[in-house]
Amino acid sequence: MDKTIQQFLRTAKNESKSTEILLIKLTEEVGEVAEAYLSDNHSSLNENKNLTLQDYQEELVDTLMVAATLLVKTGINEKDCINLFNKKIKKWQSKQ
Repeated sequence: MDKTIQQFLRTAKNESKSTEILLIKLTEEVGEVAEAYLSDNHSSLNENKNLTLQDYQEELVDTLMVAATLLVKTGINEKDCINLFNKKIKKWQSKQ
């Protein structure tokens, strides 16, 4: 397995925040994704921000990390996690 994924799984397993706090954090991160996107695309809703495509990408990764940490906290093992991702990838591909 890729070392980055292994490092992420270790980090997620060591997360001390409760599920409730992580769910609030996930909502916060989704808001930051929207804010960065709107700023980068010069939306009149975010004229005072000067966020870039890189900021948008970083916020997307933050969101993925929080969501994946929630998944890890359910107790899913590596094999089942990979199987679940493969199942969902196939589902997404079937709808494209």
